Amino acid sequence: MKREYFISINGQSQGPYSYEELGQFVILPNTLIWHKDLRNWTEAAFLKELEPYINKVSHTTPNGFNYNNGFSVSYAHDNQHIIVTTPTERIHYRYADFGERLAARILDGLIIIIPSIFIPFIAGWLYCAIMQSGDEQATVGQRTMGICLLDMQTAKVSFGQATGRFFASILSAFFFFFGYWMFFWMDKKQTLHDNLASTIVVREVGRERIG
Repeated sequence: MKREYFISINGQSQGPYSYEELGQFVILPNTLIWHKDLRNWTEAAFLKELEPYINKVSHTTPNGFNYNNGFSVSYAHDNQHIIVTTPTERIHYRYADFGERLAARILDGLIIIIPSIFIPFIAGWLYCAIMQSGDEQATVGQRTMGICLLDMQTAKVSFGQATGRFFASILSAFFFFFGYWMFFWMDKKQTLHDNLASTIVVREVGRERIG
């Protein structure tokens, strides 16, 4: 009989999962794991069979945090989830799905349709660039769908980066919207304009205090 694992997420036990199913989670060295052969919940770092799943990927952000002083960015093996760890909290994201992004795009199109009649391109550019580089990191349509735009280090994008992404989205529309269809095979669910601007679109799915 195959071993069944339980994993602690946001302080809650979830499972059982097979060994292969653990690949859908971001497992950090201090993630608590339990199976029937363990007396107590045990940190993943102490379970040799989980070494392939333990994620140690980290990046430095413009804010100056890095893995050594408490900031890390970890990507799940299922290419669906991200965990951002700061000195005070752990934030869980998943990549926005195509339906969420499409609905946000339609809502934003309805919002800027009239201004775009009078100032084509400029209205859409300023709308996207200002809002996506602002505190909310999202347009009205994106906020409505519960998604936001981040750079590859999960930091807030700059106005210039959001500007580049907006104009790159024009390229995505060429050749029967080929740049948009790239979403379905890119590891981080990026379209062509996401890839060119080094951005990702995510939904926050959990947040927990640490320390």
